[in-house]
Amino acid sequence: MLTYVLGAPGAGKSTVAPVLRRLLRDVVVLDWDAYMRAASELAGRDVRRDPSTWPSYVRLLRSVIDSILPAPLVVLGVCTPEELTGWPIDAWMLLDCADEERRRRLFANVDAGEVEDALADAARYRDLGLPVIDTTDRTPQSVAEELARAIRNQAR
Repeated sequence: MLTYVLGAPGAGKSTVAPVLRRLLRDVVVLDWDAYMRAASELAGRDVRRDPSTWPSYVRLLRSVIDSILPAPLVVLGVCTPEELTGWPIDAWMLLDCADEERRRRLFANVDAGEVEDALADAARYRDLGLPVIDTTDRTPQSVAEELARAIRNQAR
């Protein structure tokens, strides 16, 4: 079973991933961002900021996912169902937080334009109607526990 956890930057995907791994020991938990640095080095440019690299990065991640399946797998990433048409995704969830919290989380690490892009992505993701886990004012542990319960329930 492949569960995809969508979240705009600042939702807490990378923060919750290691906690989720400890809670779901029988599931592979893959953070979409885990390969960004190495992929950027290979590409000779920043994959995160260069849209021309995104199709290749998506193909790279699909290859990784295909090598893991059929083992139970959770992927935390930023692509929508439309962007991953044809992928063997069994369930979708949205990790989200209030816009003010997203601003606060991102402010120190990215420029103002990237914060605004993240806010726009978050609004677009909310319109998808996916089951939501709200990370606002919550610890990574409590978010991961709720996410783990939801993943286990979907696997039944």
